[in-house]
Amino acid sequence: MKNTIAAATLLLIFWLAGCIRPEAENMEADILEVKLPDSILIAPPVLSNTTVRAFVKYEKMNIKAFALEFVLTPGATISPQSGVAQDFSSPVTYTVRSADGNWTKQYRVSLLQNTVSGTFFFENWALTPEANYGTPYEIEFGEQQNVWASGNSGFSLVTPEKAPEAYPTRQFTEAIEGKYSALLETKSTGTLGAMFNMPIAAGNLFLGSFDGSKSFTAPLEATVFGIPFNKKPVRFTGQYKYVSGGPVKDKNQQPVSPERLDECDIYAVIFKGSAGQPYLNGTNVLTDPSVVAVAQLANGRSTAGSGFVAFDIPFQYRAEIDPTDLAAYAYKLTVVFSSSKNGAVFEGAVGSKLLVDNVKILTE
Repeated sequence: MKNTIAAATLLLIFWLAGCIRPEAENMEADILEVKLPDSILIAPPVLSNTTVRAFVKYEKMNIKAFALEFVLTPGATISPQSGVAQDFSSPVTYTVRSADGNWTKQYRVSLLQNTVSGTFFFENWALTPEANYGTPYEIEFGEQQNVWASGNSGFSLVTPEKAPEAYPTRQFTEAIEGKYSALLETKSTGTLGAMFNMPIAAGNLFLGSFDGSKSFTAPLEATVFGIPFNKKPVRFTGQYKYVSGGPVKDKNQQPVSPERLDECDIYAVIFKGSAGQPYLNGTNVLTDPSVVAVAQLANGRSTAGSGFVAFDIPFQYRAEIDPTDLAAYAYKLTVVFSSSKNGAVFEGAVGSKLLVDNVKILTE
């Protein structure tokens, strides 16, 4: 048994060395920058270890035949080639190969619309090929919009499970609208996760992106919150069902004091981005001075009965919204769901389950 754990630990170390940390061994096969004209760009592109995402003005470009240009690490090549038109009505996978040919890395590149309806039913899910976990996406004007993210990619690094139903965030067939809802479940990360004082992975889902390269080094910064939004929100509504997994344990797997049962967290935030800080993360999404308004569920305890329960939460404004900046997409919106309220700091109860469906941002 000890030999098995030791071998698994070495495997994880090698995996982290090749895929997570921004170290020299893997820098030869990186996308360093994406070049987009300011005339079509809504917000700065977000680059993670395996994804590139940018919000653009569809009305000023041909999304079905658009040529992106990339800056790569010296000597690296990319396929499809930089500067060659692609159909970005759905994500395009690019492969970067190092100068010596020994390293390759795949990036899923998404160009997203500047308009999101604010109504989310979680009907459409796509599997990530390299890890086989699902992520919901939206359809706007017939085009796929990958605006949702979760911590599933981080979970995939510490567990051998590859079936979609094994991940903390997944689709579920109990729903209010349509066929599916989003199911978030707090999972154990096993022996390897516990070694890093990360014994659980809360099921989470949010508007934004997840930077897997920070899963172990700076997990609170791995969640990149926000998508451009040009309407003033007034209420946050939806349907949810929550079953607590029991008493909360801390990152050392010890009961917290005073003892308390695990709770879920549901909230929406609108904030004003800036050139220096276009997005928020897990360290500041509720506290940063750029936050303009928050709508947060007051009671995250288990819901009564066996069915869904409605929530209807007004946005509490901390500052006024500038109409000119709002029209120019200077503000960003995020919606966050978590099966363990303090899951970001690895406190929670394994088995806590949160179902969400029929979510809406009501605006003026």
